[in-house]
Amino acid sequence: MPDESVDFYPSRAHVLTLTLTTLALVVLCAVAARLGFDVAQTSGSPAALVIVSVSAIGVLVFTGLGLIVVRRLLLPTWPVLTLDDDGLTDWLPNLGVEQVLWSEVTGVREIRQGFRQVLAVDVVDPAAVVVRQRTVLRRVVAAVNARLVGTPVVLKPGSIKCSMADLEVAFEHFTRTQLLDDRER
Repeated sequence: MPDESVDFYPSRAHVLTLTLTTLALVVLCAVAARLGFDVAQTSGSPAALVIVSVSAIGVLVFTGLGLIVVRRLLLPTWPVLTLDDDGLTDWLPNLGVEQVLWSEVTGVREIRQGFRQVLAVDVVDPAAVVVRQRTVLRRVVAAVNARLVGTPVVLKPGSIKCSMADLEVAFEHFTRTQLLDDRER
């Protein structure tokens, strides 16, 4: 096996898009809260109070997410994908499938998902990868990917600071080495 690991960092364009999206959601929630507050004061409508409450929570949540994303934009110090001797670790926040061992990988293929090219990493047991995800959101995303693409492991080079070719070369290096080691045993 190789003695090194290959780290891939987030794409600045992807992080900037996330930053602008969270900012837009904060503004949208703030406007909804303000309008709901005005309606609640004049009419006393319970629906308006619910809108104010939900919108205020939305402002707080999206502000927090925005700060996390801005931190990621300013200090991209940790990778979103690592390939090493053991396997791959997909650290894409709340969307990545965390660790997949090379012994679980059956193949890698380039596919089109929506409007973008992605790298689908086929695994022996997609359901097992879905079940072991730590958060509900990760499980849902992995299950949707497994249903749409046939595997829960879908890597999007647009979110990662690399080209599809760079990603394929790194995978080829590790998977080819894994196959050679398996044959030697």
